Amino acid sequence: MTATPIEKQVNGTPVASPGLGEGRPKPDEEQSTPIPSRREERRQDRRTDRAEDREDQARKRDEDRKDAEHRRHLEEEAKRAKLERKQQQRADKEKARAKRRKERRAAWHAFQARLAHHMPLWGLPVVAVSLIMGWSGQAGAAAHLGMGLFAAGVPVLTEGMVLTFAGLTGQAIEQGRPYRGLMRITWITTLIAAAINGAGHLIEDSSGPGMYRAGAYALASLAAMILWWVAMRSKRAAISGKTAEEIARWKRLARRHPILVRRARRIADNTGVKIEAAYATAWERANGAAPGEPSIREIRASQRAAFRRRRAQSWNGQRGWRKQSDAPSVVLPAATAPTTEAPAGDASSDARTPVQAPFLPVALLVPGAQGEWVRHRVPVLPMPTPKRVRTQRGGTATTRFPQGKGADSKRVREAVTDDRLNTVRKLVAEAAAKNEDLRKHPSNRAVGRALGCRPVTARELLATVLAERGITR
Repeated sequence: MTATPIEKQVNGTPVASPGLGEGRPKPDEEQSTPIPSRREERRQDRRTDRAEDREDQARKRDEDRKDAEHRRHLEEEAKRAKLERKQQQRADKEKARAKRRKERRAAWHAFQARLAHHMPLWGLPVVAVSLIMGWSGQAGAAAHLGMGLFAAGVPVLTEGMVLTFAGLTGQAIEQGRPYRGLMRITWITTLIAAAINGAGHLIEDSSGPGMYRAGAYALASLAAMILWWVAMRSKRAAISGKTAEEIARWKRLARRHPILVRRARRIADNTGVKIEAAYATAWERANGAAPGEPSIREIRASQRAAFRRRRAQSWNGQRGWRKQSDAPSVVLPAATAPTTEAPAGDASSDARTPVQAPFLPVALLVPGAQGEWVRHRVPVLPMPTPKRVRTQRGGTATTRFPQGKGADSKRVREAVTDDRLNTVRKLVAEAAAKNEDLRKHPSNRAVGRALGCRPVTARELLATVLAERGITR
């Protein structure tokens, strides 16, 4: 058997002892190697424990430092997140506040624009003063008459009705709906409110100052309405797209030619064309010419003026009831020297006397070259054969003034007739599809209403279409 080395500890360090085959140590060597005691071992253990404790404490301090840094980092992140939330909330509040300010500003601008549509801003003080004076005046007058608590209802009825109808009229004008009836009702209620206001104060005091006060209160009730009416006129002109000159022109046309304007509106309603084209059509049908061209009346007037001009130019100076001819006369010059005698041997050897034209007994004074008046004798022209100034003609006004008799007008009339016949055929076909009696339906009135023509024309067109179907009414 081989010997195993023996392990020893020297100063806490294991040392292998040599084997049996290696030989024994020398006695000097055994005496030089100290043998550790138990105290030394315990001291070495305590030193090892302290080293381990220091390592654990260092490790713990590192962990605590890392935990503190992590907690500080989390706290900083929480503070940063809280600050960001506060900033975000502050920004949201500022945005909401700015949005509210913007909305209030937009609402105020919209309110100003809406007010400007109904009343200019500089007229609002006038409206406010008018309402206050009208309200207080009517309520005070009603209270003076003994109405008691119901005195406050008088201005509510009068001024409230005025404001209500004024607002409805403004909406109708803005939306393009009929407004004339509402405008009339607004003015009627305004006049009633002004009369009640003035009459109430006049009943309180009928003296001179009382009459002045009553008139002032009545005018105060009318002032706001006058401003509102002017604003509505401007708004109506702006919405319609017409200038003030065009609106004034159509008002003049409605006053001067009310029948033509009504016909034009009927044509526009039936055909769907604009009122300008409808008025031109109505004018051409009534006057025989398009607007701007000479009508039959103007042509006749110009011909009468030309005839009078020719008659005045051919006047011979005589006054009386005898009519003069419109043929121009020949002015005979007055001979100032005797004519020469005929040559000898001529058959007509008699001396000719000069021809002297007769003159009017009174000379005519004409201005001369130097500014003086010169007496000018007016010759009397020879009288022509008396005849009638105006002879009877075989033609009529239509043949003498043939407006609408050309080829173009004929084609237009034929096209209009064809369109009307097609419309009547559609009406008859619809009546036949409904199994109605064609001897009664459609009626002449329905056909006339559909075509927009006279009843006689509608009856003739309907008879023509029914004849195509073999039906006779």
